[in-house]
Amino acid sequence: MALQPSVWRGRLGVNAFTWGTLFCCLVLQRFAIPLAGLKVSIATPLVLGLAAWAVASGTLVIERRRMALFCGLCAVALFSVATQFNLPLAIAPRMSLTSLYYWLAITGFAVLRFRHSVSETAFFRLVSLALAALAVAGLVQFVLQFVGVSFFAFTGVVPDDFLIEEQYNVTIPIDRGLNKSNGLFLVEPSVFSQFMALAVVVEALYLRRVAYLVLFFVALLSSMSGTGWLVLGSYIAVLAISAGRRGLLGAILLAAGCALAFTALSVVLPDFADMMSGRVYEFTLPGTSGHERFVTPFLALQDLLNAAPWVSVTGIGPGASEQLIVPYIYHLNTPIKVLMEYGIFGLLLYLCLLTWGTRTKRQWMLLTPLMVLLLLTGGYHQFSPILFPVLLVGTVAFMHQGEI
Repeated sequence: MALQPSVWRGRLGVNAFTWGTLFCCLVLQRFAIPLAGLKVSIATPLVLGLAAWAVASGTLVIERRRMALFCGLCAVALFSVATQFNLPLAIAPRMSLTSLYYWLAITGFAVLRFRHSVSETAFFRLVSLALAALAVAGLVQFVLQFVGVSFFAFTGVVPDDFLIEEQYNVTIPIDRGLNKSNGLFLVEPSVFSQFMALAVVVEALYLRRVAYLVLFFVALLSSMSGTGWLVLGSYIAVLAISAGRRGLLGAILLAAGCALAFTALSVVLPDFADMMSGRVYEFTLPGTSGHERFVTPFLALQDLLNAAPWVSVTGIGPGASEQLIVPYIYHLNTPIKVLMEYGIFGLLLYLCLLTWGTRTKRQWMLLTPLMVLLLLTGGYHQFSPILFPVLLVGTVAFMHQGEI
């Protein structure tokens, strides 16, 4: 009996696990641990360590059905590896087993679930508060530029051995010597826009506080990026289709909020508004961000299947999709990358792993923008600071309606 108090003090509860995960992922994206001459992202081991602690505390458990899906995904991945050792492709170099091990390690986060259900309103109040802090940081970063202060890197503030900003700090100039806001801590402005769009969705779906909605909309605009609007648009579509008349009214109001926010930007900063609206045409312009992000994945997939049709079943192995020998620059979104590397069965198992679970009605409505963020706005399934928050909110969290 004497040991119980110390054991209890060492327990990691739901709130602490949620705060810890969000802090590690949203704030520590660019920080690293120097290890044997290499720099390892600090967010990944910290969150996995928190998860292990929460499992030991009884806060998290393994969801058996998702564990079965994960085992199936591992089997398919190993089959792809074994196949490609014997079937070399001229269009792609050899695979990377390191990529496989890392991907499975962070994807395994999806098999976890809260042991007991928690109030979804209380849970998302924590999430919204964390995103509000990120929004304030991004807005301060953006506004300071107008008084000659530019703070887009921690180089010179934090020792270089503890930074990976050469890989995870994309700064994008716009006009007047200004840069798009990346939320101060995030890898790039588009990621900031996606999290701010998610914050708008969470606030509109659960808490409906006008001040927070305004904060998130303004922060979304400061990112000057289009992928966040894609996340937000997916939620508006879900709301209009699946929530009856009240949902349709909510979708109209949210769409009106988007229009109002953009109108305000057009009045205050017309040049920036023109730049954002002009990005709509990027889909048809090779070499632009929109074309590389949303068109070239399908071009690369087509070229790969033309060269080796069987890879739709076997895949070409982990990591090989990023090194295709094609005469153009391409980027891959998550579904195309998983399909290329592990075949159609790997993709289906991966999607089932992410979406299988017991959810409240509002959680189900949140799932679509979460999946758009993870699957369609970039190849983030191997970038744990984005993967972990999405899984935490959409898959790991086990909730019930109400405050208690």
